[in-house]
Amino acid sequence: MSQIKHQKPRGMQDILPVNQLLWSHIVEAYVDICQSAGIDKISTPIVESTELFNRAVGEETEVVSKEMYSFSDRSDNSLTLKPESTAGVVRAYIENGMNSLPKPIELYYIEPHFRYERPQAGRYRQHHQLGLEIFGDSTASSDVHVISLGARLFNRLGIKHKVAINSIGSSEDRQRYVKVLLDYFKNHIKDLPDINKKQLETNPLRILDSKDPDVIRLIEDSPQILDYLSPESSARFAKILELLENCGIQYQLNSRLVRGLDYYNDTVFEFVSDSELSRDSIGGGGRYDALVKHLGGVDSPAVGMGIGIERIKLELERMGTIPDATPPDIFVVAIGKNASDTAEVVRERLLDEGFKVRANFSKKSMGDQLALANKCHAKYAVVIGDREAKLQEVIIKDLASGNQQVDKQDKLVETLRMMIGS
Repeated sequence: MSQIKHQKPRGMQDILPVNQLLWSHIVEAYVDICQSAGIDKISTPIVESTELFNRAVGEETEVVSKEMYSFSDRSDNSLTLKPESTAGVVRAYIENGMNSLPKPIELYYIEPHFRYERPQAGRYRQHHQLGLEIFGDSTASSDVHVISLGARLFNRLGIKHKVAINSIGSSEDRQRYVKVLLDYFKNHIKDLPDINKKQLETNPLRILDSKDPDVIRLIEDSPQILDYLSPESSARFAKILELLENCGIQYQLNSRLVRGLDYYNDTVFEFVSDSELSRDSIGGGGRYDALVKHLGGVDSPAVGMGIGIERIKLELERMGTIPDATPPDIFVVAIGKNASDTAEVVRERLLDEGFKVRANFSKKSMGDQLALANKCHAKYAVVIGDREAKLQEVIIKDLASGNQQVDKQDKLVETLRMMIGS
């Protein structure tokens, strides 16, 4: 009988220990930035009702029509692994009565998403997103605040980037614009791929999101939505651009930017890598003032963003960024037949006391264990041999200077606190 070879599903990934340090580096920076701004964390289920995404994201979008992982549970309910988090956060906002809380309500999250799309660099069928949603604030300041938080993350991580920004106006603005866009593309319908011809019937704005070089050339000569904004939307957009400049956030106006989901209005933006090695989109978002009411809640303005962890990780790897691991305070060394039991008790006690501790008792020689201690940049080695175990003593070795001293085990914690200063 041949052995079965198990492999992860196509488009999925194992985040191995060698990658966890960089992953944590990204996540911890984001959490610190959000907490510094007083933003609360939220988590929503990994599955939601399929109808939630159909209604929120739009049945004609590629996300809903082609990319969702949907299934029926044992009660014949249609559930979907979430392809994005905004819909779920809005559902939680409504269901838990958060509209009654003081405004604005600012929420961040770190969640896995699932989309059945072609795997490529930085794109996985299970990917992870750093997200942020602000409810109850219709001011231009809230748009700028969201953008600035994303920019602050990239700045902290050392990622060169640009903010591409546009306004797609109100629903009335888009209706006026869609009419002229429809006329324009109908005149070029013979040059459109089948997917864009279908979009012409369902939502012509989708064509502006095409990555096809031939279609992009047509898009460059198409009418611009900024010419069809109402005075209100135009003034609001101008205020956002002014605030971005005053906050020192550089942006590029991109009148073709529409984003890929149906719920956006007015501001839409993307963070684009500006390195020599990449010009990829690494995040984005926008305003979605109608979505809360559309999903059954009380009318509430909202704005948010999402940033792919895998995209950031790829950028940092291209840059050669390797964050340093936090070195341990102590490396416990056990030498001798009876020493390892005592050393294990000492290790666990030091961990209980809050020290950062490493050990490797599978290595039998002192030289091998001290080599590991130096490799992980431990400050001190606590050495226990058979003699020390019998006498309830330890040898404390300063790995930088080589100096060492003998101490009683019951005094070890006090001594190390004085030496380490904690």
